[in-house]
Amino acid sequence: EKGARTSNCAVGKACGNRRLAKRQFAKCKPLREKGRGWGLVTCEKVMRGDLVTEYVGEVIDAKTKEQLLAEWAKEHPNDPNFYVMSLSQQWFIDARKVANLSRFINHSCAPNCSLTSVNVDGYMRNGIYALRDIAEGEFLSYDYRFDTRKENQEKFICRCGAPSCRGTMKNLLQ
Repeated sequence: EKGARTSNCAVGKACGNRRLAKRQFAKCKPLREKGRGWGLVTCEKVMRGDLVTEYVGEVIDAKTKEQLLAEWAKEHPNDPNFYVMSLSQQWFIDARKVANLSRFINHSCAPNCSLTSVNVDGYMRNGIYALRDIAEGEFLSYDYRFDTRKENQEKFICRCGAPSCRGTMKNLLQ
């Protein structure tokens, strides 16, 4: 149960959140991905539904996020690559300084992973799970669905190459 606490999960020791609680992630490594910069590849086969890794970073509030975005826009006017993941309307993850290998996972409109917030003993954690079987050596991806400032929307061009590519990494449901 992805919303359950590991200590009282209805499925007991079979609880999938225990791997997240114990940080039992798939073996992965960063690697250059042609035309897309750094990416993250698996060093072993990953089965559908398995935990791949956890997305971590510094948890910041909405006010801090807006301040950081404004500073970034001034210092890097032509670079939209400021990645802040939304946890809710109030809380966000900034993975620039505090992070793990998950920061290398690229976007795809047809991803092989999804990100799910999970309650692990009272703390919300962000597990990245396999949407399908993933072969050893395959690049990992999930759908970023960026929420962007209006002035930056045209800068988030998607290069995933999927037949179902939306052409953008932004959230079209806005």
